[in-house]
Amino acid sequence: MKKQLIFSAVFVAAIFLLINACSKSNSNASTPPTKMQLLTQTSWKFDTAGLDNNNDGLIDAPFPTGYGISSCESDNILTLKADGTGTVDEGATKCNVNDPQTTAFTWSLDSAQTAIVLSDTIFSVISGNVNITSINATSLHLEKAVPVGPISVNVAFYMKH
Repeated sequence: MKKQLIFSAVFVAAIFLLINACSKSNSNASTPPTKMQLLTQTSWKFDTAGLDNNNDGLIDAPFPTGYGISSCESDNILTLKADGTGTVDEGATKCNVNDPQTTAFTWSLDSAQTAIVLSDTIFSVISGNVNITSINATSLHLEKAVPVGPISVNVAFYMKH
């Protein structure tokens, strides 16, 4: 009888330890960062941009001559803060020497967290509601329908850390 009681106590203790170990490992599992955390963790630099002709979030063609991101904008740095403020730093090359080095703006995520809502134009073609086509710890892909003459084209805009 004592052997059975000792065996039962050891069995219950082993089960308790197993359950406790599993719950600790699950509670320590890291949760993936939110879009807000990814957007605001550090500043973003321009990577590339072009036209997304088939609306799949990927660049299908370069901008037509005279449109798109100018070379003086390609070194700009975008900083988004969690409080809804942001700045665009002109980088080493300003488009206009009289422009300030940094320009402040406000921003937010839309209610579905699928678009950034910008108060001002950044990078000459990005303003208003800009769709987030993908985001991770090192890259941000945005897309915006932009009027070009009588038509509208989708601009795919890639940024990186």
